[in-house]
Amino acid sequence: MVERTAGVGRLKVPPQTVLPDVTAASPMTLRDLLLHSGVISSARLRVLLASNQARHNGGPFDGSTQPRRGDQVQIEGQPYRVVSGGGCGRLQIEAEQSSVRPITGQVRVHAGFHKCMTEFTKRVYRHTCRNPLLRGGSFEHYFHRLDAFYNHCERHTVCSVSGNAIDLDRFADIRVVRFIRDPRDLLVSAYHYHRRAAESWCTLKDPTDLDWRIVNGAVPQGLRHGESLTEFLNRVPLQQGLAAELEFRRHHFDSMRAWPASDPRVRLFRYEDVLGNEGAVFREIAGFFGLAIWTRPLMTYLARRYAASARGGKQDHIRNAAGGQWREHFGPEMRRRFNAQYGDLLERYGYPES
Repeated sequence: MVERTAGVGRLKVPPQTVLPDVTAASPMTLRDLLLHSGVISSARLRVLLASNQARHNGGPFDGSTQPRRGDQVQIEGQPYRVVSGGGCGRLQIEAEQSSVRPITGQVRVHAGFHKCMTEFTKRVYRHTCRNPLLRGGSFEHYFHRLDAFYNHCERHTVCSVSGNAIDLDRFADIRVVRFIRDPRDLLVSAYHYHRRAAESWCTLKDPTDLDWRIVNGAVPQGLRHGESLTEFLNRVPLQQGLAAELEFRRHHFDSMRAWPASDPRVRLFRYEDVLGNEGAVFREIAGFFGLAIWTRPLMTYLARRYAASARGGKQDHIRNAAGGQWREHFGPEMRRRFNAQYGDLLERYGYPES
Protein backbone atom coordinates (compact mmCIF):
# COMPACT_ATOMS: atom_id res chain seq x y z
CA MET A 1 0.00 0.00 0.00
CA VAL A 2 1.31 3.42 -0.89
CA GLU A 3 0.94 6.07 1.84
CA ARG A 4 1.81 9.74 1.94
CA THR A 5 1.82 12.17 4.84
CA ALA A 6 0.97 15.13 2.60
CA GLY A 7 -2.73 14.59 1.95
CA VAL A 8 -5.46 16.74 0.53
CA GLY A 9 -7.93 16.41 3.41
CA ARG A 10 -11.55 16.39 2.37
CA LEU A 11 -11.15 19.08 -0.22
CA LYS A 12 -13.39 18.47 -3.20
CA VAL A 13 -11.16 18.53 -6.27
CA PRO A 14 -12.61 19.69 -9.61
CA PRO A 15 -12.30 17.32 -12.59
CA GLN A 16 -9.67 19.49 -14.27
CA THR A 17 -7.72 22.67 -13.77
CA VAL A 18 -9.08 25.67 -15.65
CA LEU A 19 -6.19 27.91 -16.60
CA PRO A 20 -6.59 31.68 -16.39
CA ASP A 21 -7.06 33.85 -19.46
CA VAL A 22 -3.62 35.36 -20.00
CA THR A 23 -3.87 38.29 -22.38
CA ALA A 24 -1.91 41.50 -22.57
CA ALA A 25 -5.07 43.45 -21.75
CA SER A 26 -5.61 41.54 -18.49
CA PRO A 27 -2.79 42.03 -15.95
CA MET A 28 -2.03 38.71 -14.32
CA THR A 29 -2.18 38.14 -10.58
CA LEU A 30 0.43 36.07 -8.79
CA ARG A 31 -2.06 33.21 -8.52
CA ASP A 32 -2.82 33.36 -12.24
CA LEU A 33 0.87 33.37 -13.08
CA LEU A 34 1.50 30.26 -10.99
CA LEU A 35 -1.36 28.41 -12.66
CA HIS A 36 -0.42 29.57 -16.16
CA SER A 37 3.14 28.36 -15.61
CA GLY A 38 2.02 24.79 -14.87
CA VAL A 39 4.16 24.39 -11.74
CA ILE A 40 1.09 23.79 -9.57
CA SER A 41 -2.63 23.10 -9.92
CA SER A 42 -5.35 25.27 -8.41
CA ALA A 43 -6.44 22.47 -6.07
CA ARG A 44 -2.91 21.92 -4.75
CA LEU A 45 -2.34 25.66 -4.32
CA ARG A 46 -5.42 25.88 -2.09
CA VAL A 47 -4.03 23.09 0.09
CA LEU A 48 -0.65 24.79 0.41
CA LEU A 49 -2.20 28.16 1.26
CA ALA A 50 -4.27 26.53 4.00
CA SER A 51 -1.09 25.05 5.52
CA ASN A 52 1.10 28.15 4.90
CA GLN A 53 3.39 26.24 2.52
CA ALA A 54 3.38 28.93 -0.16
CA ARG A 55 5.34 32.15 0.33
CA HIS A 56 6.02 35.31 -1.67
CA ASN A 57 9.27 37.25 -1.22
CA GLY A 58 9.74 35.63 2.16
CA GLY A 59 6.35 36.73 3.46
CA PRO A 60 2.72 35.57 3.27
CA PHE A 61 1.38 34.58 -0.13
CA ASP A 62 -1.30 36.91 -1.50
CA GLY A 63 -2.57 35.52 -4.78
CA SER A 64 -4.17 38.82 -5.80
CA THR A 65 -0.79 40.61 -5.85
CA GLN A 66 0.50 41.67 -9.26
CA PRO A 67 3.87 39.91 -9.70
CA ARG A 68 7.04 41.66 -10.79
CA ARG A 69 10.17 40.34 -12.44
CA GLY A 70 12.62 39.13 -9.79
CA ASP A 71 9.94 38.18 -7.24
CA GLN A 72 10.60 34.92 -5.40
CA VAL A 73 7.89 32.35 -4.70
CA GLN A 74 8.42 29.39 -2.40
CA ILE A 75 6.30 26.29 -2.93
CA GLU A 76 6.71 23.61 -0.25
CA GLY A 77 10.14 25.08 0.50
CA GLN A 78 11.29 25.02 -3.14
CA PRO A 79 12.30 28.43 -4.60
CA TYR A 80 10.92 29.76 -7.89
CA ARG A 81 11.67 33.10 -9.53
CA VAL A 82 9.45 35.40 -11.63
CA VAL A 83 11.24 36.04 -14.94
CA SER A 84 10.45 37.77 -18.22
CA GLY A 85 8.26 35.77 -20.56
CA GLY A 86 7.52 36.56 -24.18
CA GLY A 87 6.11 39.70 -25.79
CA CYS A 88 3.76 42.30 -24.34
CA GLY A 89 5.61 42.36 -20.99
CA ARG A 90 4.50 38.85 -20.04
CA LEU A 91 6.07 36.99 -17.11
CA GLN A 92 6.89 33.36 -16.36
CA ILE A 93 7.87 31.27 -13.33
CA GLU A 94 11.16 29.37 -13.36
CA ALA A 95 12.68 27.09 -10.73
CA GLU A 96 15.71 28.84 -9.26
CA GLN A 97 17.44 25.50 -9.30
CA SER A 98 15.77 22.24 -10.13
CA SER A 99 16.75 19.74 -7.48
CA VAL A 100 19.71 17.57 -8.51
CA ARG A 101 19.76 15.46 -5.37
CA PRO A 102 18.95 11.76 -5.55
CA ILE A 103 15.22 11.24 -5.04
CA THR A 104 14.96 8.58 -2.34
CA GLY A 105 11.22 8.43 -1.73
CA GLN A 106 8.74 6.19 -3.53
CA VAL A 107 7.54 7.78 -6.78
CA ARG A 108 4.72 6.56 -9.03
CA VAL A 109 4.23 8.60 -12.18
CA HIS A 110 2.10 8.63 -15.31
CA ALA A 111 4.06 9.98 -18.31
CA GLY A 112 2.01 10.90 -21.34
CA PHE A 113 1.70 13.41 -24.14
CA HIS A 114 -0.52 16.37 -24.98
CA LYS A 115 -3.67 14.96 -26.66
CA CYS A 116 -3.09 11.42 -25.42
CA MET A 117 -5.85 10.84 -22.83
CA THR A 118 -4.43 13.36 -20.37
CA GLU A 119 -7.73 14.61 -18.95
CA PHE A 120 -9.12 11.07 -18.77
CA THR A 121 -6.12 9.68 -16.86
CA LYS A 122 -6.07 12.67 -14.50
CA ARG A 123 -9.67 11.99 -13.50
CA VAL A 124 -8.97 8.33 -12.75
CA TYR A 125 -5.85 9.02 -10.67
CA ARG A 126 -7.31 12.03 -8.87
CA HIS A 127 -10.44 10.19 -7.72
CA THR A 128 -8.45 7.11 -6.71
CA CYS A 129 -5.89 9.02 -4.65
CA ARG A 130 -8.07 11.51 -2.83
CA ASN A 131 -9.00 11.22 0.85
CA PRO A 132 -10.81 9.49 2.44
CA LEU A 133 -10.58 6.74 -0.19
CA LEU A 134 -6.80 6.37 0.07
CA ARG A 135 -5.36 7.34 3.43
CA GLY A 136 -2.89 10.20 3.06
CA GLY A 137 -3.34 10.02 -0.71
CA SER A 138 -2.86 12.80 -3.23
CA PHE A 139 -2.42 13.25 -6.95
CA GLU A 140 -0.81 16.14 -8.82
CA HIS A 141 -0.42 16.81 -12.53
CA TYR A 142 2.67 18.85 -13.48
CA PHE A 143 1.64 19.51 -17.08
CA HIS A 144 5.01 19.61 -18.93
CA ARG A 145 7.02 21.18 -16.09
CA LEU A 146 9.76 18.65 -15.44
CA ASP A 147 11.50 21.00 -12.99
CA ALA A 148 8.43 21.18 -10.75
CA PHE A 149 7.92 17.42 -11.06
CA TYR A 150 11.44 16.70 -9.78
CA ASN A 151 11.00 19.19 -6.93
CA HIS A 152 7.70 17.83 -5.59
CA CYS A 153 7.02 14.31 -6.93
CA GLU A 154 7.85 12.52 -3.65
CA ARG A 155 4.92 14.20 -1.91
CA HIS A 156 2.20 12.41 -3.88
CA THR A 157 0.81 8.92 -4.17
CA VAL A 158 0.72 9.32 -7.96
CA CYS A 159 1.70 12.27 -10.12
CA SER A 160 1.85 12.87 -13.86
CA VAL A 161 3.98 14.84 -16.28
CA SER A 162 3.71 15.08 -20.05
CA GLY A 163 5.98 15.49 -23.06
CA ASN A 164 9.28 14.77 -21.29
CA ALA A 165 11.62 11.84 -20.71
CA ILE A 166 12.33 11.30 -17.01
CA ASP A 167 15.86 10.69 -15.72
CA LEU A 168 15.11 7.33 -14.10
CA ASP A 169 18.56 7.01 -12.52
CA ARG A 170 17.82 9.90 -10.13
CA PHE A 171 15.25 7.75 -8.33
CA ALA A 172 15.75 5.05 -5.72
CA ASP A 173 12.21 3.70 -6.18
CA ILE A 174 10.27 4.73 -9.27
CA ARG A 175 7.66 3.11 -11.47
CA VAL A 176 6.40 4.83 -14.58
CA VAL A 177 3.35 4.18 -16.72
CA ARG A 178 3.76 5.61 -20.21
CA PHE A 179 0.87 6.29 -22.59
CA ILE A 180 1.99 6.66 -26.21
CA ARG A 181 -0.03 7.46 -29.34
CA ASP A 182 0.74 7.41 -33.06
CA PRO A 183 2.67 10.70 -33.31
CA ARG A 184 0.92 11.56 -36.59
CA ASP A 185 -2.46 11.38 -34.85
CA LEU A 186 -1.05 13.57 -32.08
CA LEU A 187 -0.42 16.20 -34.75
CA VAL A 188 -3.92 15.96 -36.19
CA SER A 189 -5.63 16.03 -32.80
CA ALA A 190 -3.57 18.99 -31.60
CA TYR A 191 -4.15 20.88 -34.86
CA HIS A 192 -7.93 20.88 -34.39
CA TYR A 193 -7.62 21.52 -30.64
CA HIS A 194 -5.30 24.50 -31.00
CA ARG A 195 -7.26 25.89 -33.93
CA ARG A 196 -10.26 26.49 -31.69
CA ALA A 197 -8.17 28.09 -28.92
CA ALA A 198 -9.02 25.34 -26.46
CA GLU A 199 -6.35 26.56 -24.01
CA SER A 200 -5.37 30.12 -23.19
CA TRP A 201 -1.71 29.80 -24.19
CA CYS A 202 -2.88 29.26 -27.80
CA THR A 203 -4.08 32.87 -27.89
CA LEU A 204 -0.83 34.52 -26.73
CA LYS A 205 0.47 36.91 -29.38
CA ASP A 206 4.17 36.78 -30.24
CA PRO A 207 4.74 33.71 -28.06
CA THR A 208 8.15 32.38 -27.12
CA ASP A 209 9.14 28.89 -26.04
CA LEU A 210 9.31 30.25 -22.47
CA ASP A 211 5.65 31.33 -22.69
CA TRP A 212 4.82 27.74 -23.64
CA ARG A 213 6.63 25.95 -20.80
CA ILE A 214 3.30 24.57 -19.62
CA VAL A 215 3.12 22.51 -22.84
CA ASN A 216 6.86 22.27 -23.61
CA GLY A 217 6.09 23.55 -27.09
CA ALA A 218 8.41 25.03 -29.72
CA VAL A 219 7.08 28.13 -31.50
CA PRO A 220 6.64 27.51 -35.28
CA GLN A 221 8.68 29.81 -37.49
CA GLY A 222 5.74 30.84 -39.68
CA LEU A 223 3.92 32.94 -37.05
CA ARG A 224 3.67 36.59 -38.03
CA HIS A 225 4.44 39.47 -35.70
CA GLY A 226 1.47 40.05 -33.41
CA GLU A 227 -0.07 36.66 -34.21
CA SER A 228 -1.09 33.81 -31.90
CA LEU A 229 -0.94 30.10 -32.69
CA THR A 230 -4.73 29.93 -33.04
CA GLU A 231 -4.77 32.89 -35.44
CA PHE A 232 -1.98 31.31 -37.49
CA LEU A 233 -3.73 27.93 -37.76
CA ASN A 234 -6.96 29.60 -38.88
CA ARG A 235 -5.10 31.68 -41.48
CA VAL A 236 -3.06 29.01 -43.26
CA PRO A 237 -4.11 25.89 -45.24
CA LEU A 238 -4.33 22.48 -43.54
CA GLN A 239 -0.94 21.17 -44.68
CA GLN A 240 0.87 24.30 -43.50
CA GLY A 241 -0.94 24.07 -40.19
CA LEU A 242 0.10 20.43 -39.73
CA ALA A 243 3.69 21.39 -40.56
CA ALA A 244 3.50 24.02 -37.80
CA GLU A 245 2.23 21.37 -35.37
CA LEU A 246 5.24 19.25 -36.32
CA GLU A 247 7.49 22.14 -35.27
CA PHE A 248 5.46 22.64 -32.09
CA ARG A 249 5.97 18.96 -31.12
CA ARG A 250 9.75 18.94 -31.51
CA HIS A 251 10.55 18.56 -27.80
CA HIS A 252 7.82 15.93 -27.37
CA PHE A 253 9.06 13.77 -30.22
CA ASP A 254 12.66 14.13 -29.01
CA SER A 255 11.53 12.82 -25.64
CA MET A 256 9.96 9.77 -27.32
CA ARG A 257 13.45 8.88 -28.53
CA ALA A 258 15.06 9.59 -25.15
CA TRP A 259 13.10 7.00 -23.15
CA PRO A 260 14.88 3.64 -22.71
CA ALA A 261 13.64 1.00 -25.13
CA SER A 262 13.21 -1.49 -22.30
CA ASP A 263 13.29 -0.96 -18.54
CA PRO A 264 11.50 -2.96 -15.79
CA ARG A 265 10.59 0.29 -14.04
CA VAL A 266 8.52 1.43 -17.02
CA ARG A 267 5.25 0.00 -18.37
CA LEU A 268 4.22 1.17 -21.85
CA PHE A 269 0.64 1.31 -23.17
CA ARG A 270 -0.34 2.40 -26.66
CA TYR A 271 -3.38 4.67 -26.96
CA GLU A 272 -4.83 2.46 -29.67
CA ASP A 273 -4.65 -0.58 -27.38
CA VAL A 274 -6.13 1.25 -24.38
CA LEU A 275 -9.28 2.35 -26.24
CA GLY A 276 -12.11 -0.03 -25.36
CA ASN A 277 -9.91 -1.77 -22.80
CA GLU A 278 -9.60 1.02 -20.22
CA GLY A 279 -10.78 -0.97 -17.20
CA ALA A 280 -8.31 -3.83 -17.65
CA VAL A 281 -5.46 -1.40 -18.35
CA PHE A 282 -6.02 0.56 -15.15
CA ARG A 283 -6.40 -2.60 -13.12
CA GLU A 284 -2.95 -3.57 -14.39
CA ILE A 285 -1.63 -0.08 -13.58
CA ALA A 286 -2.86 -0.31 -9.98
CA GLY A 287 -0.96 -3.57 -9.55
CA PHE A 288 2.18 -2.26 -11.23
CA PHE A 289 2.20 0.83 -9.00
CA GLY A 290 1.77 -1.35 -5.92
CA LEU A 291 -1.36 0.43 -4.75
CA ALA A 292 -3.66 -1.18 -2.20
CA ILE A 293 -5.47 -4.27 -3.50
CA TRP A 294 -8.86 -2.60 -3.21
CA THR A 295 -7.82 0.16 -5.62
CA ARG A 296 -7.79 -2.33 -8.51
CA PRO A 297 -11.58 -2.71 -8.80
CA LEU A 298 -11.96 1.01 -8.06
CA MET A 299 -9.62 2.05 -10.87
CA THR A 300 -11.29 -0.47 -13.18
CA TYR A 301 -14.66 1.12 -12.45
CA LEU A 302 -13.40 4.71 -12.77
CA ALA A 303 -11.60 4.00 -16.05
CA ARG A 304 -14.69 2.44 -17.59
CA ARG A 305 -16.94 5.22 -16.30
CA TYR A 306 -14.83 8.16 -17.52
CA ALA A 307 -13.96 6.49 -20.81
CA ALA A 308 -17.65 5.90 -21.52
CA SER A 309 -18.54 9.52 -20.78
CA ALA A 310 -15.76 10.71 -23.08
CA ARG A 311 -16.88 8.45 -25.91
CA GLY A 312 -20.41 9.70 -25.40
CA GLY A 313 -19.30 13.21 -26.24
CA LYS A 314 -19.82 14.73 -22.80
CA GLN A 315 -16.40 16.38 -22.73
CA ASP A 316 -15.51 19.25 -25.05
CA HIS A 317 -11.87 18.25 -24.71
CA ILE A 318 -12.33 15.36 -27.15
CA ARG A 319 -13.03 15.79 -30.87
CA ASN A 320 -12.40 12.32 -32.25
CA ALA A 321 -10.83 9.44 -30.32
CA ALA A 322 -10.30 7.18 -33.34
CA GLY A 323 -6.82 6.16 -34.47
CA GLY A 324 -5.44 6.56 -37.98
CA GLN A 325 -6.88 10.03 -38.56
CA TRP A 326 -3.59 11.16 -40.08
CA ARG A 327 -4.34 9.21 -43.28
CA GLU A 328 -7.21 11.61 -44.08
CA HIS A 329 -5.19 14.72 -43.23
CA PHE A 330 -1.60 14.17 -44.39
CA GLY A 331 -0.77 15.12 -47.97
CA PRO A 332 2.21 13.57 -49.80
CA GLU A 333 4.64 16.30 -48.72
CA MET A 334 3.55 16.07 -45.09
CA ARG A 335 4.02 12.30 -45.13
CA ARG A 336 7.51 12.69 -46.61
CA ARG A 337 8.47 15.38 -44.12
CA PHE A 338 7.25 13.42 -41.10
CA ASN A 339 8.94 10.19 -42.18
CA ALA A 340 12.22 12.00 -42.83
CA GLN A 341 12.26 13.56 -39.36
CA TYR A 342 10.53 11.01 -37.18
CA GLY A 343 10.08 7.81 -39.14
CA ASP A 344 12.22 5.98 -36.56
CA LEU A 345 9.51 6.59 -33.95
CA LEU A 346 6.99 4.66 -36.04
CA GLU A 347 9.25 1.62 -36.18
CA ARG A 348 10.16 1.83 -32.50
CA TYR A 349 6.58 2.00 -31.26
CA GLY A 350 5.05 -0.36 -33.79
CA TYR A 351 3.12 1.99 -36.07
CA PRO A 352 2.90 1.31 -39.82
CA GLU A 353 4.59 3.82 -42.10
CA SER A 354 1.62 3.94 -44.48
